[in-house]
Amino acid sequence: MDIEFEKNKLKLPFNKVSFKHDIDNVIEAKGRIVVLLDIPNSDDTIDNVFALDINGKKLWRVQPLKEYNSNITQFSPYVGIGLLENGNITATNYFGMSYEISIADGKILNATLTK
Repeated sequence: MDIEFEKNKLKLPFNKVSFKHDIDNVIEAKGRIVVLLDIPNSDDTIDNVFALDINGKKLWRVQPLKEYNSNITQFSPYVGIGLLENGNITATNYFGMSYEISIADGKILNATLTK
């Protein structure tokens, strides 16, 4: 699929989508376009991973970490995303925590320390 992005604009085959913040990375997985936004230090947004369909319709935003585990507090946005062999994605935060995220609904499935 031909997907391009520049600054905060995502160009899909049939539509263009704009975000509040610049796009850091885009991954295609199982017919979904997963977008990681680049959040500036002056902003307190932390759940910065989204999935869209081919037409640009928002399907989900990553589950807030406090819903996954109320004992974990997240202070920073995600800084990297990747595709796992099982079709889910991984999102890593600044502190080295990596989370497996369901491509189907954006729910966090597990967490591991990468550092």
